[in-house]
Amino acid sequence: MLMDFLLIGLYLKWPLKKPPGLILCSLGIFLRTIPLAETVCPRLCRCDSKLLYCEGLNLTDIPRNLSSAMGLSMRENNLTELREGQLAGLSQLTWLYLDHNSIDIVEEGAFERLRRVKELDLSSNRIEFLPNGTFRPLPNLRILDLSYNRLQALEPDLFHGLRKLTNLHLRYNVLKFVPVRIFQDCRSMQFLDLGYNQLQSLARNSFAGLFKLAELHLEHNELVKVNLAHFPRLISLRTLYMHNNRATIVVNTLEWTWHFLEKIDLSANVIEYIEPHVFESAPNLKVLMLDSNRLASLDQRILDSWSSLDSITLAGNDWECSRNVCALASWLSAFRGQRDSSLLCSSPDTAQGEDVLDAVYAFQLCEDSPLEVTTAGLYASTRDLAKGGSVFLGPFTPNPYEVLMLYVAWKCFPAGIRQLRQCFSSQRRKQKQKQSMQQMAAISTPEYYVDYKPNHIEGALVIINEYGSCTCQQQPSRECEV
Repeated sequence: MLMDFLLIGLYLKWPLKKPPGLILCSLGIFLRTIPLAETVCPRLCRCDSKLLYCEGLNLTDIPRNLSSAMGLSMRENNLTELREGQLAGLSQLTWLYLDHNSIDIVEEGAFERLRRVKELDLSSNRIEFLPNGTFRPLPNLRILDLSYNRLQALEPDLFHGLRKLTNLHLRYNVLKFVPVRIFQDCRSMQFLDLGYNQLQSLARNSFAGLFKLAELHLEHNELVKVNLAHFPRLISLRTLYMHNNRATIVVNTLEWTWHFLEKIDLSANVIEYIEPHVFESAPNLKVLMLDSNRLASLDQRILDSWSSLDSITLAGNDWECSRNVCALASWLSAFRGQRDSSLLCSSPDTAQGEDVLDAVYAFQLCEDSPLEVTTAGLYASTRDLAKGGSVFLGPFTPNPYEVLMLYVAWKCFPAGIRQLRQCFSSQRRKQKQKQSMQQMAAISTPEYYVDYKPNHIEGALVIINEYGSCTCQQQPSRECEV
């Protein structure tokens, strides 16, 4: 076009005797005054400037002459395939919505010349396979939604070159594995959703390269183990969702620390065992969800690593209310964050259905010897204290600081110390009475005898034992049998 203007200028220089620069400038001003033809809004579509909405019209193909469109929505139509070059005339598009169609075939060159597209929605279709180079013509893509399709596998280089991709949605497909280093080029990704698939295992390098990933969804899959070593070098990871899988153990076979990890959801699995050092790799963990699993007890090292928690869920596990639950009960009593309203015992039968803290107090599971005021420590559940209830006492070894505190308390608050001593004395007295009654019941054998009068005169038959007497009225014509 520029060469044509130059030739015209040189040609007109001779008859007009004017310099060619002036002639070209005049032609440019003239051409700018002529309005360019704009994209015609397709019939039945809704157009907002250069944004076109052709939704729910049962269209089977993409409308023509949309070269200047910057946004196109083809939702809820009857598109069945995306052919190579079919979208080549839409080079100005910045977003393209093709969700809720019946697309089952996407050819490798379907998105040629769409370099400006930043958001692509292909969700709720019937796509089973995507060639390796499908998204290669989209270097500026930020958001890609492939959820609610029928993808069975991902090609190793499917996301190659998508260095600006931040959000990737792959939930509700039938994926069974994640290829190694498939996200290697996705250096800007912050959100990855692989939930509601059929993943059975993960490779250590499946998520390699995702240095900016903050939220990872792996819920509702078929993973049988949770190993934090599957997420190496995810230095920005803040939230990990792995609930509703089939995991039985939680381990970590990698020496790595996730400093920004704040929330882990492992609920609704079948977890029976957690390695004691697992949560030491997440020193700033705030929210932990372990409800609806099969945990019976927790190691003291695990409880010590939960010092940063603000919220935890532990209900729906198989808590064994024996001495193994003492560490958990002690930690729960000291925890000041949000937790389940009640944790119920699953075994033994005598404590089944009871609240863990109530069972620890009622059955004295964590006591070794009778309590003494000078060698007793206070161990109280927050719920009982809030209700003004009783205090559970557990033994501990005193140190000079505690003795000093008791002495100062006795000097400054004699009434409070007196009341505490009375409480201790009353509790010891009740315990001794209970023990003596149990011993008497075990040793003594009750003797029963009957005061029976054989005459048939109206009277009373008296049965006497250690629990009192029972009187049976006799009728004139009957004998009272015992």
